[in-house]
Amino acid sequence: MKARACICVLLLAWAGSAKAGDETADSGTYLSVQHGGGRIEGGQAVGNRWMRSRAGELRIGRPLNEAAGSRIDVVYYNEGHPDNNHRDGFALQWAGVWRAGERLSAEFGVGPYLSMNTTFLDGRQLDDTRWGLLLSAALRMRLFSAPEGTYVRLGFNHAQMPGVHRSDALMLGVARQFGPVAQGPIREASTPLWFGVSGGAAVTSMPGTATGRVTVLDAGRDLDHGAVHWAWSARILLEGSDGSRVDRRGLAGQLRYVQEVTPGFSMSAGIGPYFARNRRERDQTDAPVRGNLLISLQAERALSRDIQVFFDFGRVKTFVRMDDRDLFLVGIRKRY
Repeated sequence: MKARACICVLLLAWAGSAKAGDETADSGTYLSVQHGGGRIEGGQAVGNRWMRSRAGELRIGRPLNEAAGSRIDVVYYNEGHPDNNHRDGFALQWAGVWRAGERLSAEFGVGPYLSMNTTFLDGRQLDDTRWGLLLSAALRMRLFSAPEGTYVRLGFNHAQMPGVHRSDALMLGVARQFGPVAQGPIREASTPLWFGVSGGAAVTSMPGTATGRVTVLDAGRDLDHGAVHWAWSARILLEGSDGSRVDRRGLAGQLRYVQEVTPGFSMSAGIGPYFARNRRERDQTDAPVRGNLLISLQAERALSRDIQVFFDFGRVKTFVRMDDRDLFLVGIRKRY
């Protein structure tokens, strides 16, 4: 489901972008999606150590210095499904780009990686959270028959995680450098206030659980406007029941980094606290309110000046408990 979600985000970006990105080779938003496989070694790597061709990556970047060919990338990385290890997470990387003529270029990226692994350790099943390092390298070949700035991307990722297994993966995909963005309909007004509703699926990371039906009400406000800016959002989440472990609801607040990709289409990454009560932790009246973390990546498409549709992939991280969840949401919101 996560791989299909990444592909949907990239297709949304391509839609309606034929006029974007034909001025500067390394200007504007960089977006790529890749799929492949690899192997894990060390730590608790046991049994089948191959990723079973399920490794995947979604990368959203913004140039720091176009002349020097450097970017900052937000990366969602899934390390496939070796035995006893289903690890994925989010990384923030500095990336350098080197060009070898008009057609071929290379990338190298490095940065911190927050990983979440569903595994058995010491005979106990848990969601193991660790900080590590994600190293990335890639070769890109320009596709002249596709829209300007489109590449085939052959990438390699090495995840180094203290105390547990490391991983290496080779992946193939497509990438797009979208170029400068003229002021579009999404960010025309200063500090607009948004109200929205979304719904979808909530998937608990532990096996033996059912998919819940999640509903989210949200409000947000832009802190500034332009091609890159910040925003805040507040959300009421009703995650729904998985039949055995989680029936959670609560309130979340996020600081969001928002970047317009083309006129009418933008991407955002958000992080913030999520205070919620899991009604399956005890009975429905005595369940405690817990502090969690909500991380999300969102793709937004403007239907008009005041109305957007969006796709949101979120991760509820509980840290010391074993009921992490992935949220897959489709919604609509209106600006006032």
